[in-house]
Amino acid sequence: MRFTDRVLFATGAGSGIAAAAARQFSAEGGRVAVADIDGERAADMAASLDGAIGIHCDVSSEESVNRAVAETRKRLGRIDAVLNAAGHADFGPIDDYSIERWNRMIAVHATGTFLVCKAAVPALRAQGGGSIVNVSSIAAHVGRMNLVAYTAAKGAILSMSRQLALELAGDRIRVNVVAPGVVRTGLTEAAYVERGGGDFDKGAAQVVADTPQKRIAAPEEIAAPICFLLSDEASFCTGSVITPDGGMTAI
Repeated sequence: MRFTDRVLFATGAGSGIAAAAARQFSAEGGRVAVADIDGERAADMAASLDGAIGIHCDVSSEESVNRAVAETRKRLGRIDAVLNAAGHADFGPIDDYSIERWNRMIAVHATGTFLVCKAAVPALRAQGGGSIVNVSSIAAHVGRMNLVAYTAAKGAILSMSRQLALELAGDRIRVNVVAPGVVRTGLTEAAYVERGGGDFDKGAAQVVADTPQKRIAAPEEIAAPICFLLSDEASFCTGSVITPDGGMTAI
């Protein structure tokens, strides 16, 4: 019960990796503010967790983020931990990639992470410290075809997190990163189906063919290291990056 009496503010938690992390955090005694751009999905997810609340939150909007953080503090009384996992998937070659698509990718991933951290830091300070986990990607470490905007956005999260770890250390706020490899979520399924000509398994097999484990992860396999970093077990970790990728970056 690592998270008894603690509150997690998690973005993108209506589904995927963040939902899996929210379930584990809740199962270990914590309460979760499930923040998602789909307010109905956030409410449904929260209803399945003891003491959780669902909140509509567009991480690309400072007003929306500030409102969601304030609502969490009002309804749950505090924020001890933050998970930035809201995502946006839109891939393609650079010569076909519009500035509008680029701006949206940066807004959700990089700007969204910045806005949530900025809004949540005062709440963490009020508790005498806390933990922030930002979700990057192996795309921040290795090149992949047709991911120019995604790699830029995820690389920004990685660099920003290291900087925040330095700036917030004096406040006893730890900032760490989980950079997953390929994971089966609602956000990624369409890309694998398209790659496989309509067949998810075929597309997934192509993606992981040259990796040691030759498989795609389940969201729960990424939630585990996220919750480790959120917990006191990682008390000496800040500015760190965990890369659960089935060995992809080992090659």
